[in-house]
Amino acid sequence: MAVLQAEPVKNQNRPSTRPKMRKRLPWKEIWKHKVFYLFMLPAIVWFFLFSYVPLYGIQVAFRDFTFNGGITGSPWAGLKYFHQFFDYYQSKELIRNTIVISLMKLLIGFPMPIILAILLNEVRILKFKKVIQTLSYLPYFVSWVVVITLMQRLLSVYGGPVNDLLASFGFGRVQFLYNTSWFYQMIVGSDIWKNIGWNSIIYMAAVSGIDQQLYEAAKIDGANRYRQMWHVTLPGIRNIAVILFILAIGGLMSAGYEQLLLLNGPSTARIGNVLDVHVIQAGLSGGRLSYAAAVGLFQSAIGLTMILTVNKLARKFSDVSLF
Repeated sequence: MAVLQAEPVKNQNRPSTRPKMRKRLPWKEIWKHKVFYLFMLPAIVWFFLFSYVPLYGIQVAFRDFTFNGGITGSPWAGLKYFHQFFDYYQSKELIRNTIVISLMKLLIGFPMPIILAILLNEVRILKFKKVIQTLSYLPYFVSWVVVITLMQRLLSVYGGPVNDLLASFGFGRVQFLYNTSWFYQMIVGSDIWKNIGWNSIIYMAAVSGIDQQLYEAAKIDGANRYRQMWHVTLPGIRNIAVILFILAIGGLMSAGYEQLLLLNGPSTARIGNVLDVHVIQAGLSGGRLSYAAAVGLFQSAIGLTMILTVNKLARKFSDVSLF
């Protein structure tokens, strides 16, 4: 009969002989990877100078700013200029137009770079793929002034090649620009055409990082190319898409200054006046710097609130979030 022997009770107060892991100081970690941080340095300096230093000027929105007094020498005005904006008879129209145009750009334009990246990933002819990539990237580097001028030449009612082509097929000529019936189509279409290639770069990088063994496994299971896109490619870039969508939500109160300034006219002012143009015109043309700063701060506050809200929802319903 086996005799059960009790195991000796370990002394809880006995110090452990296991060697302790030494915590590395942050500066030692930074010095260890100093080359990578050196690459980050220009971006850090840029963001510090152009994104954090200007935060000092936020107080202009709460002061009666004068050039003689400067930022700190101007008297405090409290919420005076915020009340002026909300009492302005066009304030609701400006907010509504900004949200409508931004939502259209977001809902229609956001999926387009994803679709382009997935389609380019399926192209097997390398030269054709590079040509398409180059042609889609180029419009991003062209200013809105050139883009709008090109649109005016192409879409002109008389002399424009698009309307001449329509007339040759027996259709009537169409006033595409400065027409309320075509205003939203021109705004969203030109924005997609200009930015789709550039915005697809990060998705192309995400697609290239997907493990090729997943595609091989999908082929073995009998999945065709469409099934592979749906079950492998899209899940592979889902996290990147969610992060970029959260960041894009922050621009909901910014519909774009240059594009709206050039494409909007008296006939489309009812649906084309937005906060971005109003801020620039009030600040630079009207000289109302405190008022313009207040409206700009209002835009930024709404954008920050939207980012925090959507980020919280993303963290609640998925495993992806900014923080």
